[in-house]
Amino acid sequence: MSSIVPGPQQKLEREIEAARSGQKPLNPSDLNPSAPPKAEIDLTGWPEPLARAVEAEHQRVTALSGNRRKTADLVVPELQDALKDLLDQIADAVRAKSTELPTDGAEILGIPDPTPPSHGDRKAALKTLKQLQTQLQDPDHNRLTRLTTFIIRLAAVVHAVPDAGSALAPAALDRYANALPDYQRDWPFPQKLDSWRTILSP
Repeated sequence: MSSIVPGPQQKLEREIEAARSGQKPLNPSDLNPSAPPKAEIDLTGWPEPLARAVEAEHQRVTALSGNRRKTADLVVPELQDALKDLLDQIADAVRAKSTELPTDGAEILGIPDPTPPSHGDRKAALKTLKQLQTQLQDPDHNRLTRLTTFIIRLAAVVHAVPDAGSALAPAALDRYANALPDYQRDWPFPQKLDSWRTILSP
């Protein structure tokens, strides 16, 4: 005697009914069988809003790699908000006016020969930060990748290295404003994440 195998729609209805009755939790991917489950990364102990920005960027690049452009677009506002908060933190660090050059952070930021920033350097850095706030409104994913890579790396260094915000951020922002190549720009996300973890590791 042959058995009847339920079709996709019948299976979905049974999954939803089971979830309603409490028999089985409903996985979001059950609602769209073609969509993979939400990818997650462990950011335990990461400072806010850095963790929020990295998580949103992970969701965005994961969606783009799976040709799910609409899903990636939906993540953009959350990523933009987190990056704006990071820019505010960097601006506060730039205003600290420390003249002490840290021993770490320059190489990570791509600064070959760091020198103490002048008042004019800090003023220019704050102007560039405002420009980055405006650039974040551009939904173009290619530009957003460049912005996100730069901001997250700089924010991680500012958090991990004392005086980096005031002493190194102006030079890093000057390099970005002058469109100098970013060595991390085309790295795959896992490689970027490993680099950011290294910066934040004690």
